[in-house]
Amino acid sequence: MYTAATLLYDAVNPFELGVATEVFGVERPELGVPWYRFLLCAAEARPIRAFGGLLLTAPHALADAAEADIVIVPGPRPGVVPVPDALLDALRCAYVRGARILSFCTGAFILAEAGLLDGRRVTTHWRWAAELAARYPRVQVDAGCSISTTGRC
Repeated sequence: MYTAATLLYDAVNPFELGVATEVFGVERPELGVPWYRFLLCAAEARPIRAFGGLLLTAPHALADAAEADIVIVPGPRPGVVPVPDALLDALRCAYVRGARILSFCTGAFILAEAGLLDGRRVTTHWRWAAELAARYPRVQVDAGCSISTTGRC
């Protein structure tokens, strides 16, 4: 059974957290295979204030994410709250040991802040693509691949 650890931090997007929970945290007995062990992990043992004011608690610490096969980063609203250094370090360690790392939407900002996207071609929500490129010039942001109001992808 694989372990999927979702990282929680202040200003996390509750919708994207919900997507991670639906995909990795809901058992799928109809598939006839073991599903994921799903962990919600945070840097600190305190309530996390998600974007929109929702308070969350994480039953697991970042140390629990250290052994995860997949590390999931739901997106924040960029620039609202700084991401803890411990969370960035946990992502770097996961990368070095070969874990799969995925982010939703503006989670790309956190991966870029951790230095994991340098030299890579990435995309994010169309509204934030220019800001991602401006903040992280070593990241190759492909804004043309973002879904936009024009419908181009």
